[in-house]
Amino acid sequence: MRNLPNPAHPPWCLRGSDCAGRGDLHLSRLVTAATGNEVIQLRMGLWRMEIGDCPPSGLLLELSAGAEAERWPIGLEQSRAMVHLSRRLVRDLTLTARRAA
Repeated sequence: MRNLPNPAHPPWCLRGSDCAGRGDLHLSRLVTAATGNEVIQLRMGLWRMEIGDCPPSGLLLELSAGAEAERWPIGLEQSRAMVHLSRRLVRDLTLTARRAA
């Protein structure tokens, strides 16, 4: 029943305990970005809060170094900039690592 269309929720919303309904924060499933034994664990998802005329939506970052996790919603424009910048930085990091090897 949770996956049935509901106009109060975006189609990607989990409709779980973090989402109380219309006008509240909607969260997608968080995807783990871990590749090994990182000290800081990172998970990412989508978020949207329905407030007035402004559609503030973007990426949700969840960072944890243990049992306690912190969630940081990043707006759509900042999310787009972060994608562009992170690609550039990872490319530079990869080139630097190759030169050092």
